[in-house]
Amino acid sequence: MNEALASAVTVKHLRPLRWNELVRLGDFVQDGQQGFELWDGPRGFRADAFVKQIYRRLKSRAVRIGESA
Repeated sequence: MNEALASAVTVKHLRPLRWNELVRLGDFVQDGQQGFELWDGPRGFRADAFVKQIYRRLKSRAVRIGESA
């Protein structure tokens, strides 16, 4: 994922991690300009161990052909 895509992510596409979830590749933190950037740090620690709130993409619901939304 590139920086342009990360900057297009908004809070409605993300959810904050719960205190006991582990940070992983693909998570986000807020940047200084009310946007989000990909987490570029260590992984595998609990979300409550970091000062800033860490976010993860919401899972999108797959729509099958023929299924009404």
